[in-house]
This record gives sequence, structure tokens and C-alpha cells, in this order.
Amino acid sequence: MNGREPFAELTLRSVDASDVEAIIDAFRALSPRSIYRRFFTMTPDPAPLVRRHLALVDHQDHEALVVLDGDEVIGVANWDRLGCCPGEAEIAITIAEAWQHHGLGRVLIKALAGDAHRHGIDTLNATVLTDNRPALGLAASNHPSKVQIEGPEAHLVFDTAS
Repeated sequence: MNGREPFAELTLRSVDASDVEAIIDAFRALSPRSIYRRFFTMTPDPAPLVRRHLALVDHQDHEALVVLDGDEVIGVANWDRLGCCPGEAEIAITIAEAWQHHGLGRVLIKALAGDAHRHGIDTLNATVLTDNRPALGLAASNHPSKVQIEGPEAHLVFDTAS
């Protein structure tokens, strides 16, 4: 981190088209381990996946939030409404390595849940690798209503009203 008080000068807002390159740069700066934990694959360059996913942001069925420290992207969180179940969405969170383990994930989950709830989404689903202890700890601190382990993945369900 930069020595300033955590979160004192951070900006949290919806992603817009001008953020795409900065978000891709932030993903490219992640370690191979963080990329694996986020994408579940050793994608050497996540840019095509990120660019394609950001192109789908419509602020109704797919929302993405960005956290900025000045002009630097330090976090991205999103929800995608599930086609089969309009009251449910899948979530994903990525935080820059220097900002991990400082509580930013908790802030992003609360922001995602509030935004999703305002869009008529009652349930958030997350899939986390079971060896990703920090993400599982973050999930546990947000009190999932259901946890199901399937092989190397944990599937978690959260109520947006809590």
C-alpha cells in the first residue's frame, strides 16, 4: 500500500468504458497465483477474457464496480444475473495484490450485495477454489447461507438482504 490511511482516498463506482484499459493493466499485474485463483486457469494474459466480460456490462443484468486509488485500479467486483433464475447472480472479486488482506474484499461484497439487491437480486453465488484460504475466509465472514464443496471448488450462496 502507499502508506496512507486505508480507504481514505479511494473511489468506488460503476465501471465505464474509460476504465477498460486500466482494469486490464491491473489484471496483468496480478501474480500467476492470483490469476489462477480468479480465473481457475493459468491464463497467461487475462486481457481477452476481461475485455469480453467488461463489454457485457449493462448495469441491469451485469454490473461491474471498480475501486480506484487515484487513477490506479486496485479492485474490480461484478455480478452477473443468472439466465435461469432472474433473482440470482454470480459474483467475482479481484483485488490488486498490494491491497489484499486489508478489508477491501468485505467492502466490495457489501457494495455488490447492495447493488444487486436494488436490481431485484436476492441471492448471490460465488465459486472459490478450496485452496484459496483468503477467499474462503472472506466468504465465511459474510455468512453464506449455503456452502457446497465439489472437488477443488466451493460453491457459496449469500442472501443480499443480510
